[in-house]
Amino acid sequence: MLFTPPARLYSGCKRNDVFGKMTEKLITIFVGVFIAVVSWGPLYIVEARDPQAMPVGLGLLTFAVSFVGGMIALVGLVRLVIHASRS
Repeated sequence: MLFTPPARLYSGCKRNDVFGKMTEKLITIFVGVFIAVVSWGPLYIVEARDPQAMPVGLGLLTFAVSFVGGMIALVGLVRLVIHASRS
């Protein structure tokens, strides 16, 4: 079993604060990429069930949600780069 020191020993550490902020930005990037990738699932399911189907509304929704996920990931990446350049 791993030994984990009490939180009060390292809670005020500057390095812990830096890694905490970087972790938030990495989570933002991963959430954005996850949204962008998962948004294509329903469209693939419809296309797999009926190859002749042309779900225009679902396709537009997929592109919109994928764009939003990409923007979330891009914001996280920009914030991460700014934070990394300052440290």
